[in-house]
Amino acid sequence: MRRLLGVTVVLAGMALAFWLVLGPSSDWEGAARFMHFALLLFCFLVIGGGVRLVFPDKSEDDAAETVG
Repeated sequence: MRRLLGVTVVLAGMALAFWLVLGPSSDWEGAARFMHFALLLFCFLVIGGGVRLVFPDKSEDDAAETVG
């Protein structure tokens, strides 16, 4: 279930990043340009978080041994 959520988050982040790069007009000016850049950086953080959901640092077996 956790991996499916991770894949969904990665795909959503990629879709938003592709839309930001290829979709809207590139004549954003002033504060909108900085907001555009910040939103694109946030997409990269979302993609990274989704990858961590798919491939966690510790395997589930190691976590079960630590708890129990």
